[in-house]
Amino acid sequence: MRFGLNLRGDLAKLSDADIASRFEILMADREALFPTLSNHGLQKSAYQNRLTLWFGRGLLHARIFYELYALLTLGPFLKTFRKYDLRELYLLDCELKDVRDEVKRRVALKKAIPAT
Repeated sequence: MRFGLNLRGDLAKLSDADIASRFEILMADREALFPTLSNHGLQKSAYQNRLTLWFGRGLLHARIFYELYALLTLGPFLKTFRKYDLRELYLLDCELKDVRDEVKRRVALKKAIPAT
């Protein structure tokens, strides 16, 4: 069960094929970004082990709130301290979780309405 208020109405408007293609694109972006991150100051390791960004996506699920949370948590000088890439990874992960939640919502809805 996820906690928070879903403000991602844009995902609900997409068709099943669009959701699937969006998920594939986001996964490809994440797989391309992750190996390029440096582990300067063990930031990458801390992110993987959930030692940073403890509250996950937060209570409000929308990209603007993810960006604000990343700014507050990772600091205002993201490019200066090489945390900019970590911010991008965090935003990609949040988008992936939003798409995953939308797929789960649709599957649960289809299970609740039996086919006639």
